[in-house]
Amino acid sequence: MKKYLVDVYLPAAGKHYDVYLPTGKQIGEATQLLVSIVESLSGGSYKGTPDSILLNASNGEPLNSGDTVHDAGIRNSSKLILI
Repeated sequence: MKKYLVDVYLPAAGKHYDVYLPTGKQIGEATQLLVSIVESLSGGSYKGTPDSILLNASNGEPLNSGDTVHDAGIRNSSKLILI
């Protein structure tokens, strides 16, 4: 499966994380995947919720949870925000 390397900014911790996202995964699933990855990488300082959302960092708009990562316009080096 093809993956994109993206920069995920976590405002709650003030940190950026480089993460690979599978291109065919839906944004809702990718968001939950990112939550679990960031929880682990942050050493437990970040606790995600089922309401966590993923934003496009260039315009601040939330990504549609039904779109795939590719269809949402995410590519290598895309910048995202996880809140």
